[in-house]
Amino acid sequence: MDLTLSQESQDLLARCREWAVTEGRPFAREADRAHANPEATEKVLSTCPLDVSPLVGEDLGRKEHILHDGRGSNVLACGVMEQFVYGDAYMMAIIPGTGIGGRVVRLLGTPEQVERWFAPLAAGVYKYTGFALTEPGMGSDTAAVATTATRDGDNYILNGAKIFCSGGAIADFVVVFATIDKTLGGKGIRAFVVDAGTPGFSVVKPNERKLGMRNMQTSELNFDNCVVPAANLLGDPADPTALRTALHTLGTTRPQATSVSVGVGQAQLDETRERLAAERASFAPHRWRAITEELDRMDAALQEARLVIRRAAWRMDQGLDYNADSSMAKAYAGPIGERVILRCLQLMGSSGYSEDDLFEKRYRDAKILDIWEGTGNIQRLVVSRSLLTAGPAAL
Repeated sequence: MDLTLSQESQDLLARCREWAVTEGRPFAREADRAHANPEATEKVLSTCPLDVSPLVGEDLGRKEHILHDGRGSNVLACGVMEQFVYGDAYMMAIIPGTGIGGRVVRLLGTPEQVERWFAPLAAGVYKYTGFALTEPGMGSDTAAVATTATRDGDNYILNGAKIFCSGGAIADFVVVFATIDKTLGGKGIRAFVVDAGTPGFSVVKPNERKLGMRNMQTSELNFDNCVVPAANLLGDPADPTALRTALHTLGTTRPQATSVSVGVGQAQLDETRERLAAERASFAPHRWRAITEELDRMDAALQEARLVIRRAAWRMDQGLDYNADSSMAKAYAGPIGERVILRCLQLMGSSGYSEDDLFEKRYRDAKILDIWEGTGNIQRLVVSRSLLTAGPAAL
């Protein structure tokens, strides 16, 4: 496994970090307080050292772009994401993208459905897609979906509520998961495309009032006798694997999403080290030695997390099975990033809790990193099952 990037790509990552710190970080507090992207977002993106649109990957038909390093675009994309959020985590939410609803259409849809809903993304007709799975009280049990889809002639009638739907309020269409038969559990769940403006589909809350990642738009949706054509059910209506296939989509996005944990953690650690070094004279020698040793251990932990993430990305680039590796990266890197961020906050004393700095914001942002894209607990379960069925060779 060779994770070495070309010199051109390494230079790109350096420029991305410099841009994120100098152009993006100054607006971090504004984005947090406003629960929205700052007004300067367009100006910030205009100075980005690369065209950020390729981050959505080859799905949109962009075969040639700077993220193709020659050794793999996923490894480089993880590095780019890490450098972006090194400026601040809010920058993840300002990067142009189309959402993962389109990927679900491509995975589950018939050729006709792919042409109808996925192709317009490549053409720029559709700008954003939603992924509506999470429901109130559902937790990590995705088979507990309570939203129902009842067949009525040539239509399905959807009833239920969804929460934390990324971009749901601005999506051109939302992929909604609903059960056609509650007695079947997860095998009764199907995915439906619901176009914006469909009668019975409403946005209850455009953006949740959240602890962290406040500018990332996560919407509450409601479906009240929402009628959608039967043709909007993705794939074969008799296929019981729709939910499993859709969740596979998250496995493809976990390496990049988990890179956020490493990027934010590294920013917190580097700033803590710099600030404490400036106050070195106030520490007794033995106390300073203990602090530097702790900082070094945290740096090593972040490096381990970085390598685990990029191993998963590398396997994706090589066309190898990556599911267990992707879960391992998510299970390990999320908690590591949060622990590093919290400990650095504590080492900073009163400055760590002040809004004059970003230490406390980074900790609030980090709380979600072990939850989204599949909780750490569930990912550890996936890894353990891989070990039990195939042994260490599976990893």
